[in-house]
Amino acid sequence: MQNHIHRISVFLLLIAAGCASNHPVVGAWGRPGLAPQRTDKIALTARPNPNDADAQLGRMLVPELQAAGFVMVPVEEADYLLAYAVEDDATVERGHKTVLAPSKPAFNHPQTTQQIVDQNLARRQPENLRVPTTYVDERQGIRLYLYTNPKTHSGKFNLAWSGCIDAGEKVSAEREPLLIRTLLGYFGKAYNGTVDLNHPQPSK
Repeated sequence: MQNHIHRISVFLLLIAAGCASNHPVVGAWGRPGLAPQRTDKIALTARPNPNDADAQLGRMLVPELQAAGFVMVPVEEADYLLAYAVEDDATVERGHKTVLAPSKPAFNHPQTTQQIVDQNLARRQPENLRVPTTYVDERQGIRLYLYTNPKTHSGKFNLAWSGCIDAGEKVSAEREPLLIRTLLGYFGKAYNGTVDLNHPQPSK
């Protein structure tokens, strides 16, 4: 019972964090006073020396942005700069597991002194043991960062919006477009909760 309560507590904390759950969760935040729209001019930026996961995300992000009607332009013309990353998340949970005691040896008719001794010892069967153990739950998520472009915002470089969707597992190439599409549905919005991947929110 105590372990069950612990798991519920961990789950609620992960939802609050916005990007860590066994179920699809979106965590999105927007800076007050800024309301970026898909009609704003956006330039996609990549961090230097991206790893394989980030490079793959960048390749898949471009067609999804275009299909959703985002206005993509060079950095010099952009209102906002959109950065992206595949984030790793690992949750460690500690609990107990039951180790079964060895079964009793069967001696129908003891023939030797050792068999008689073994049979007497078997009557004092040890109880099952509960030993501490650690579970590590590894997941990945996709995060987008939207910054104001200093070239078009009077030299100001501020985080305007950030959104993350967890995959509940490793981000696969087959599932990545759907995750991106779902997250883009919350572009420019503030949201924290579970989502239905089969019915992504439309961008407005």
